[in-house]
Amino acid sequence: MMVVIGLGSPFLADDSVGPRVVRELAGEEHPGVRFVEAHAGGLLLLEELSGTRGAIIIDALLDENLSPGEVVVSGIQRASHNAACSHDCDLPEALDIGRAMGMPLPDDSDISLVAVVARDVTTFSEALTPEVEAAVQHACTAVRSILARKNAGSPAEAP
Repeated sequence: MMVVIGLGSPFLADDSVGPRVVRELAGEEHPGVRFVEAHAGGLLLLEELSGTRGAIIIDALLDENLSPGEVVVSGIQRASHNAACSHDCDLPEALDIGRAMGMPLPDDSDISLVAVVARDVTTFSEALTPEVEAAVQHACTAVRSILARKNAGSPAEAP
């Protein structure tokens, strides 16, 4: 089973891009894929990742060197500065802790990050900024491509 996690607050403008992309994709046919909206990262993601063969995490990215609405696909190392809060750890640290506790977690190489560069993650709003709204379909396409690539390289799962 693969899991696609849309990470972010649905009430903080562009921070809601992850859940928005997951809602778009969840209405499509993707056998062997579970779609999840998550509002916190770090250790709280371990339960969603446990027992999966891989994951795609969609999140807003703050990077002043990139343009708002740009879609960036990477491994989890990019999540280290973006998915942490002062009361939690980042995703790579959370995975290390989970593995040390014996949780069945996917390898780092089986976790992809699809990030959309955000303009505004502080305004209380359910609406995305125009640049990020325009990037939603590009992020969906990136997730579909990763799923197709991962499904092409893996044996079929038993129902």
